[in-house]
Amino acid sequence: MKNKKKIIVLSALAFLLFLIYILSFVFDPGRQRSRSFALLEPSLADQADMIEINGIWGRTILSRRNNVWYYLFEAEDHWRELPVRQGRVEELFSALTSRQPYTQQANSFEARLRLGLTEDQASRITVRGGAGLPLLDLLVGTADALGRDVYTRTVCRSEIYSGEDRLSIFTDSGPHFWIDLRLFPSDTSSPDSVEMVYFGTAALFPIGTGPGMVQQAEVVLPGTEDSYAILRIGSGWIMSGSESPVLNVMRVDSWIRSVLDAEGDSLSFTPPNTVDGSITLWLGDNTIRTIHIGFSDDNGSRSAVVSGSNLVYSLPEWTVNRLFREREFFFDIN
Repeated sequence: MKNKKKIIVLSALAFLLFLIYILSFVFDPGRQRSRSFALLEPSLADQADMIEINGIWGRTILSRRNNVWYYLFEAEDHWRELPVRQGRVEELFSALTSRQPYTQQANSFEARLRLGLTEDQASRITVRGGAGLPLLDLLVGTADALGRDVYTRTVCRSEIYSGEDRLSIFTDSGPHFWIDLRLFPSDTSSPDSVEMVYFGTAALFPIGTGPGMVQQAEVVLPGTEDSYAILRIGSGWIMSGSESPVLNVMRVDSWIRSVLDAEGDSLSFTPPNTVDGSITLWLGDNTIRTIHIGFSDDNGSRSAVVSGSNLVYSLPEWTVNRLFREREFFFDIN
């Protein structure tokens, strides 16, 4: 009977200590009522010229030049630039500069440890401007129990806030999230043209190119010596040298769109030694763009380059099959 009472007392004591621990966090002296504010003042966004993100994929560096953002990576003894999806950066700035409700949860060192907000635990978003001075230096910690809110803390400040998680998608994403793998980048947020410097060479890409801009296309099918050309005549299309030249307009426009929207799986640094096929587009602004592809490698991918650029894309075979259509594809099926 005495042992049973001891067990009851000890159990009650353990529960009381646990309750005190929970309440010490919930009623932390630093806890305040919710208020709305922006993590980064909107007026500072235009001054930003570099973003550093340290997350689960390591370090990501984005740099702005001539109002265009680039992905920086160090190769050999210098930095190189890769094209960035400009809309991704806009989404990040939207998350940082929008006024959102945040609740101050704590300001103690113990709370930083619990919520993953020490500098060696947390993810980090640093926005720099001017002489490299940080416009924002933000630590992103763990999510709450429901996974909807995330805890944050500004470096050099002790206050911990919680708010809707709009940041983890940026800290938890790797290079493929940022790098623009489209063969013909066409972000509407970009200027009329994007100058991309790569291996010291500048390449100029048209922006906003659509099917209506294409006037003629020539296809050299890979693995064969077969080739054909299609030409725009008024609102329709014909195939050069065909006995029944009139083509299905919807099929041609759909194919052109697939070419203009084509993406690689990754970027490589070795152009194809031998060209196995090509697609050449004549555009309405009197420019010509050609995609050259090499032979399939052991992984079933092909290297591809676009005229005017030194970027080398890796295309999976299914993408190549979708782009290099047999001539019969463009005719009406009876």
